[in-house]
Parts: sequence; C-alpha cells; structure tokens
Amino acid sequence: MLKRHTLRTRQQGVVLMMALIVLVVLTLAALALTRSVYTSNVLAGNLAFQQAATHSADTGIEAAITWLENNRAATADTATAAACAGATGANVLTCTQTGRGYSPTRQDPAAGQSWANFWTTLQTNGQTLSLTADAAGNTVSYAIQRMCSTTGDAQAVGNDCAIAPLATASTCAGGSSCDAQKVNLNSVGQVYYRITVRVDGPRNTQSLVQSMVAL
Repeated sequence: MLKRHTLRTRQQGVVLMMALIVLVVLTLAALALTRSVYTSNVLAGNLAFQQAATHSADTGIEAAITWLENNRAATADTATAAACAGATGANVLTCTQTGRGYSPTRQDPAAGQSWANFWTTLQTNGQTLSLTADAAGNTVSYAIQRMCSTTGDAQAVGNDCAIAPLATASTCAGGSSCDAQKVNLNSVGQVYYRITVRVDGPRNTQSLVQSMVAL
C-alpha cells in the first residue's frame, strides 16, 4: 500500500508540472497576441494620420495656385518693391517674394540632400509660407518656384525657363507640333511653376507633395 501511494503522489507532481508549463505557454501566447494587436493598431493609426496629411496637401496646392493667379498680372507696390530691387513697376512674379513662399528661380536640393532637409533651407530664406492648422492638427506650408534660371521676365533672352510651346500662325517655330503640310497649332505660351507642399501633423507625421502648374 505504501508503494502505491508514493507512485500516485509522484504522478500528481508530474501533472502539476505539466499544467504549469502549459499555463506559462498560454500566458506568453496571450502576451504576444496582445502586443501584435497593439502594434497593428499603432500602424493603422499612423497610416491614417499619414493619409490625412497627404490629403491636407491639396489645401496648400490650391492656396499656392490662387496666389499665382492673383499676382500673375500684378506689379510690385511699396510692399514688394524691396524684393524687386526697388522696381515698383516690375511684375510680382519676376522677383523673390520673401515671406510669401515664392521664388522666381528654380532651386533643387544638393547632391545627396533630401527634400525634407532642403525644406529647412527654404524656410531659413523665407521662401515658404505656412497656413493655419486645420481641424485635424495638420499644418500646411508651401513653396512656389518658377522654373527659370534667373529673375526677370520669363520671355527675356538669356532666361532659361520651362515654357509651354508658343506657336505662331503659318510657321513651325517655338517647338509646336506640325503635320506633314506644316499646319501649325496655335497655343498660348505658359510658364511652369513647381509647388512643393509640406504637411506637419500629429504623431510627428510629415508629408511632402509636389505639383507642376502652367500659367
């Protein structure tokens, strides 16, 4: 009888050990599942913020286009004369507009420099403009750059600008398309502008969007 009781006691000890091992494994699995769900929620939230920031960039693009359209025919007044080297009669878009997010010349990041770092340079030079933060907490900023090599009139000789082909009747000048009979397509010359928008949002979200427009 003593031997049977001892064997039964040993068997109960083995069962207890196995139960403890299973309990530890189940606990670790539950912790791993909880962490996985938490990580998935964080990733989904970050993607949602990133998408919202990208959508907010449309506000900056529309604001920049509106500014270009309102100033394409405007001449420099006393408020912008300094940017136009004192020329109050110069067109606003021919010279730098510090603090208004506009530059009449094309500027690109240096070799190996990202646009995120280059944006800091534009901010330092007063060539960006920030809008009021929206309801989602996104702050939209934009920079407009005319695709020209220098300031002044975009049509001037020596100013290398990205311009839509300007056709003249009965010729094939200006890079326009012509068919076999040399019938020219009349068009209006337009200057290209590059709009760069940066959005800073919640959770350190940052989005950069660029758009090209011709006016």
